Amino acid sequence: MARQESRPLAPDGRLRALAQDTLRLTRAFAAVTTELARRILRYAWPCIAGHRNRAYLRDRLLALPLLAVVAFGALGWAYADVRGDSAYIRERAAPALVDLADARASLLIAQGEAQRNLDEGRAAELSGLSERYRTRIARATQSLNQVTRSGALTVAEEQELRVVSALVVDYTSWIGRAQGHATDPVLRDADFTYARSMLCSQALAPTTENPYPACPAATGSAATSIVDRVTGLEGRLRARLADRAAWGAGTIAAAVIAALAFTLLAAGLWRTVSFLRRRFRIRLSIPLAAAALPLLAVPFLTADALLALDAQHETVPVADALAERTSPKTETVAEEHPFAGPDPQAIETIEARIDDGLADGRLAFLDGIAPFVFPAGLTAAAVIAGALHAYRREYLVVTRPGAVA
Repeated sequence: MARQESRPLAPDGRLRALAQDTLRLTRAFAAVTTELARRILRYAWPCIAGHRNRAYLRDRLLALPLLAVVAFGALGWAYADVRGDSAYIRERAAPALVDLADARASLLIAQGEAQRNLDEGRAAELSGLSERYRTRIARATQSLNQVTRSGALTVAEEQELRVVSALVVDYTSWIGRAQGHATDPVLRDADFTYARSMLCSQALAPTTENPYPACPAATGSAATSIVDRVTGLEGRLRARLADRAAWGAGTIAAAVIAALAFTLLAAGLWRTVSFLRRRFRIRLSIPLAAAALPLLAVPFLTADALLALDAQHETVPVADALAERTSPKTETVAEEHPFAGPDPQAIETIEARIDDGLADGRLAFLDGIAPFVFPAGLTAAAVIAGALHAYRREYLVVTRPGAVA
């Protein structure tokens, strides 16, 4: 018997086989989707005409509680996610960014004050550094400590911030050595230069117009100074804030599922009440009306979530302004002229904009309600199931006048 050898398919044959397989898969997927849609339609929209009361109530007993659980579960998850992101930005990320910007500006102002005082020579040795220098160093230390306690940083970032705090202590020690050598220009300049290199990788010389210059931050392996590390922490925290403020895929999917489920649930409850009024002569089902009451909160929850999302999106460019537009010079001018009006680029003004935007981006009377959305759906589902089970059981025991068997 001759042995038959298999031949590889020609390119046209392979394409034809692939097209046939794709067509079969498409047909199978369409058949499964159609059957699933038909079953969902049967349970969600059963026709009253031609249905026995018992079968209709059985379908309602399965569909309505399930829709309530799905609708309130998806809404509760999406709403809690949006509210959680808003709370994270308002209570952790935004205050941490403000403190980091304030620490960076305070250290640069202290640097300019130290240089100006040390240039005076013997006066700096006798009277010490200025009050502004001491105030700004203390303010920077306090701001760094507040960032550590904010809870906005990861474990690795907290460790890096502790390194920054230790470097600030070393920086003040070298400034103190420079003050001790105030009468010796060589030792004074050496100590001060080393302290300045700890603060800035690329220090800029002060001028008459700008006695407190901001130093550009280095990146990569060269980012070892205090300002470099603080700027890096700001960048990572701003990226995390922008990520939390954006629409997440899970939130969008949950919102779509909740919208569809609530539409079917509301229509199903209305049709069930109409069915009971027509077939059972029940003008108003008190349990079903009570189960429908949580639906009245859905528009308020939706509006609150949309307000929170809009406020979060508006916060992102304002938070970027903390790192990109604030400067030691602006902070000094705002400190020296407190009654001149708010400077739009001052840290305090930007902080107020963030706080006001996030405060306006929510309905205050809904605070704390997010954990109760899903339990409310479970309660509504239980009430619906209990009411329909009671109506079905009563129908099986005693046929109501005018009911169809």
